Amino acid sequence: MKLALAQLNYKIADFESNKNKIIQQINHASENDADLAVFSELAVCGYPPLDLLTREEFVKKAISTLEEIATYCTKTAAIVGGPSINPNSRGKQLFNTAWFLFNGKATPLVHKTLLPTYDVFDEYRYFQPNQDFEVLTFKGKRIAITICEDLWDDQPVEAAFSRNQLYTLSPLQKLATLRPDFVINIAASPFSYHQHEVRRQVISRKASQYKLPIYYVNQIGANTELIFDGGSMVVAPNGNIAHRLKYFEEDLHFVSTDFSGNEPDISNKPNETELIYNALVLGLRNYFNKSGLKTATIGLSGGLDSAVTAAIAVDALGSENVHGLLLPSQYSSNHSIADAQKLVQNLKIGANLIPIKDIYFGFETALAPVFANRPPDVTEENLQARIRGTLLMAYSNKFGHILLNTSNKSEAA
Repeated sequence: MKLALAQLNYKIADFESNKNKIIQQINHASENDADLAVFSELAVCGYPPLDLLTREEFVKKAISTLEEIATYCTKTAAIVGGPSINPNSRGKQLFNTAWFLFNGKATPLVHKTLLPTYDVFDEYRYFQPNQDFEVLTFKGKRIAITICEDLWDDQPVEAAFSRNQLYTLSPLQKLATLRPDFVINIAASPFSYHQHEVRRQVISRKASQYKLPIYYVNQIGANTELIFDGGSMVVAPNGNIAHRLKYFEEDLHFVSTDFSGNEPDISNKPNETELIYNALVLGLRNYFNKSGLKTATIGLSGGLDSAVTAAIAVDALGSENVHGLLLPSQYSSNHSIADAQKLVQNLKIGANLIPIKDIYFGFETALAPVFANRPPDVTEENLQARIRGTLLMAYSNKFGHILLNTSNKSEAA
């Protein structure tokens, strides 16, 4: 069997855009004689949809969009993540589902079993956990389909109360008794700088434990406060990484489900600093693009923090869409001004220099009667920051820019 693994960037609630992306890849898969195209968790609506899942019209639109996509699945079938309605009157109203689309029909095939409610996840708030296990028989192959966390059943709990494992059930253990030929895992796994290695260990361990190849499809892009890095994988039955899709880029990979059984491990550990930088660029770019924004203003001090932020902004938005303001005070050194001006030249961005010394003295003069006989302290230092913030906000308001923060918050990020 020939699979097409589609790693895409979705936008929450933009059903039209998500639908078009998915259909485009199904058509591409069909042109390349793929039997089955695989898309990520909740692909049709974007992840995480959060309380949009409580709106009936949102869920109905997701399902009708899946049904529309299914009309394009004639030669090539597809597995697409989306919500589905729980027919049981008891429990949560929805399942987190892997839909099977083929011959114009959309079937809610497999539901997610393990619903994470830790860290950035709150899935049990919306979904009913699956309790039934079956495999998909398609074109002579028995396929075990799992959804993201369903492979993470043996992860330890990081909490004050020490436990060895968070879950009491292993979905893949249940599915393995049904003798599948391979496993598909559709995921929406957010980025952190070490997560790529944790994922590799988890999925490789499962593959080697059950002697089954695993086709893992993640998404990329930024939604809400989360960034998704992709890094989808083909994992051989011996646990080795046979192929890895790109990080932070949309990608489509064609692969046969036939393994020799002795595949070498081609995985290489990516540079974590590079991953973090690319995550910040993608996050900023998607925040602007998905919000319909274009231009940004940034305060340039000559320091490292504003320089890194400006570099990220230029890579994310283009130099023509980034404008710098240099706001020196009487305490600013000539070196800091020169460094900021050199940064402007290097990044090829527009900039203005607005000295704030006179404004600062105006504040001091206005406050002198009430600050009488009190020595200067952090109050006077903070006046500089407040003046700069006011001018940056004024510029961004006047020209319709988004103001990029270069305070300690961006240092922490």
